[in-house]
Order: sequence, then C-alpha cells, then structure tokens
Amino acid sequence: MDTNRDFEAFKDDVSWFLKPNSNIVFKDSELRISEEFKQTFPKLNGLIQKARVTYIDIDSEPYILFAWDYIDNQTCGWLNKIEVADFSNCEIIEEHELLLRNIGGIKESFNEPEDSFTNNQNFLFIGSECMQGIGDWDDYYSMMCEDDNCEKIDSSNYLAFVYEANGALTLYEPESKKVFLFSHDHCFDNVDFIENQPEYTFHKFKNVDTFNDYVEELADQWIKFIK
Repeated sequence: MDTNRDFEAFKDDVSWFLKPNSNIVFKDSELRISEEFKQTFPKLNGLIQKARVTYIDIDSEPYILFAWDYIDNQTCGWLNKIEVADFSNCEIIEEHELLLRNIGGIKESFNEPEDSFTNNQNFLFIGSECMQGIGDWDDYYSMMCEDDNCEKIDSSNYLAFVYEANGALTLYEPESKKVFLFSHDHCFDNVDFIENQPEYTFHKFKNVDTFNDYVEELADQWIKFIK
C-alpha cells in the first residue's frame, strides 16, 4: 500500500526517530482543511492537496505523514506532529495557530530539496517546542553588540518557531509578523545580514518578510521539487 511505502521511506531516511520498541498504529482518518487555511496559505494548500496522507500514532502521540514523489518515483515528505490541547506556552500569532490546527507542525522531513527551509531542522512550527526570545544566545548577542558598538534589538517578545540542529533560530516579531534568522554560523545563500547589527547575529531571509511569506516560500521550495 502507498501509505506503508511512504512510512517505510520515512523510516529508511530518519532511522533515528523510532525506538526499537516503538508502538506504531495506523489510523483511518480524513484530512479536513479549512477555507481560511486555503486562502491564507494558497501555495501550502496546493502542496498539501498533492500529498498522500497517512495518520499514525507513534507511542500514543498523533502524527500526520505527508508524502510526495520526486525523481525516479522516490518518496519525500514531512512527519507532522498534531497537538490537540493547548499546544503552546507562548503567544503565537493567528496565522501560526491556523497552520497548526490544520496540518500540525513539522517534526521531521525526509529526502527534501537541497536548499529547503526544512533542511537540518529539529522542528518547524510545533507549538509546544516554540519559545520566546533567543534563549541561550542572549549573552553571545550582547557581547557581539558591545564589541561592534551596536544597539541591541529587543527580541524578548520574538517567538522562535524553527530550531536548527546547529542552534540557529527562526523567529517572528508578533506585532509586525516579520521573520528573522538568528545564527552565529551559517552557510545559507538565502539570507542577508541586517544593517547596523553585528554579523552572524540577526539576519533577514531573501524574498521573505512575514510569517506568511516564510510558509509560502517553504511550500514553493517543495512544489518545485515534487512531481
């Protein structure tokens, strides 16, 4: 079955995610996408509509596996975590909440496009894993600003909604919904340093201004990759 093939492809590429004794339960369910979601994220909705969708409980936690085919019928996709209760201790913006309520947040991706926002991330969007501010990077940022004689950005109310494996954070400012990358060491081609800020602190993504832009750019990266 396609759903089993998709899950096998996920397991092959993300072998560390499951425990040897993990309890896997496939469930019959139907994906329901709201009209508000379709209008807010048209590219993401188009991507989701092309996906094969599998509902899975992994160790009693609910997930959705979205899978697509790319070159030579290889399988790629996302394992999205579904949080049914109050899924964040932070104040998330309404667009972020809309995304989570419809498709959940991305816990793992596999066989992804080379330059996708999903590459090398610990999570994207998952409400319970978001945090306010830049956390342990605050001392580093203060030191860099002092060394470069720069005024600090007050990021205490920023919300980090993506956490990269090397520690980089993607954040949005809730009022303006503008998106920033905080990274001490990156090799991305799609970001620029921010004027009057120390290098390797706050950055802006090219072609991305707001949270919606980020979501739609991510979707576009995958749409161009799949069949």
